[in-house]
Amino acid sequence: MLPYPLVLLPALGADSRLWEPVVERLGDVVESTVVAHVGDSVESIADNVLAQAPDRFYLAGLSMGGYVALDIALRRTGRLVGLALLNTSARAASPERLTSGVGMIELAESGRYDIAVERLASAVAPPGRDDVVALAAAMARDLGVAAFRDQQRAALDRHDRRHVLAWIDTPTVVVCGTADGVTPLEHSAELAEGIPDAELATIEGCGHFSALEEPARIAEILRTQLLLVDASAAR
Repeated sequence: MLPYPLVLLPALGADSRLWEPVVERLGDVVESTVVAHVGDSVESIADNVLAQAPDRFYLAGLSMGGYVALDIALRRTGRLVGLALLNTSARAASPERLTSGVGMIELAESGRYDIAVERLASAVAPPGRDDVVALAAAMARDLGVAAFRDQQRAALDRHDRRHVLAWIDTPTVVVCGTADGVTPLEHSAELAEGIPDAELATIEGCGHFSALEEPARIAEILRTQLLLVDASAAR
């Protein structure tokens, strides 16, 4: 087993089930923990993650988890030994995203949470992945209205971090799917180009919830990155 544990951060509306297929495939090489989003801002969620995380750890975040992971990396605490940013972005929420997010909050708080859940779930997977849609809906439904609202607010209020990506001093891999309808490939390219020496891994035909759609590929990418980080730390 590697000396550092892996902390995994889920997407908006998701829980540990998002990462389970990946955790299972990495069980022989690293101890993994999924930390839920607690807070109503990226910064407060990051505070909670750091309060729960070990002294040194490898960090991976998907979508909103990536916003939080990016915030943690930019703090340069010296605690991160490696970073993976999956299906995420360094941009602030677009006007369209702000409008849709506010609408989702209004649905959730007006007794129409099931409609919000259905819209969220249908956005995260490409056509033909009904299994991903069903699990995404189940996770969001179990999350509940209050936590869903807080996560939406955190995502909507996030800052644009593109101008400070060069500050990150942690070995980084950026992962994206070519069929991701939530976070376009160009957002991942910006991350990889802005973070010093970052690697970009593209998964053909994969949608937004890559950890569910392509767990074997995600596990392979993380395993490679973990082993590289471990080898570097040993030198």
